[in-house]
Amino acid sequence: MYHRIIYLLIVAVILGCSDSGSQSPKEVDLVTDKSDSAVVGNTGQREDGDRRLAWQKPDLVIGKLGDLNDKVVADIGAGTGYFTFRLVNRAKKVIAVDIDTNSIRWIESFRQSMDSTLQTKVETRLVLPDDPRLSPNEVDVVIIINTIGYIKDRLTYLRNLKKSIVPGGLLMVVDFKIKRIQGNIAPPPERRVSILDLENDLESAGYFLLETDDTSLDYQYIVLART
Repeated sequence: MYHRIIYLLIVAVILGCSDSGSQSPKEVDLVTDKSDSAVVGNTGQREDGDRRLAWQKPDLVIGKLGDLNDKVVADIGAGTGYFTFRLVNRAKKVIAVDIDTNSIRWIESFRQSMDSTLQTKVETRLVLPDDPRLSPNEVDVVIIINTIGYIKDRLTYLRNLKKSIVPGGLLMVVDFKIKRIQGNIAPPPERRVSILDLENDLESAGYFLLETDDTSLDYQYIVLART
């Protein structure tokens, strides 16, 4: 198993470096994403560094989604699967959605190291910036983490995304507060969306706001809404 993990790490590094010119802006800004997602074991558990764990608090974030045992979750802007692989043991299925080819390859490489039963619970989907390529009522839960600021026409995107979520389904958006900056963790101000703007977009797109939490995370807010 040790040799298999080392091999996958080498493959992932090669894939990550082979086409750095096509790397998405999100991956460039959030430099901790790849460096903190080093190993995925055969049970789907990740061995992460402390840097992102300290400020992202993934267990707290995922805990707000409730019981996911029978839920299909779409991770939009999945990157290297930081949340995808944390969700795989909790959800019925996780669809990792990203516009970046290298990110999708990265997730696929690590997926192969998992138990066969868990491999079938992870699906990758290479998509367009304005289209998550989710079918109507395909998912129960959608998470958009560190990504909402890179969606150009948020209102149209959120309206179209709503069609893919089952009635009463859940949408979670986690992103950076406007005025909190921590080194190179946060994207530049022009890539951030205020809580008020996001809430207005969600309501205009037909979602029902459930919770706005801007205190649990030091540098980010968490917004939950239902369809």
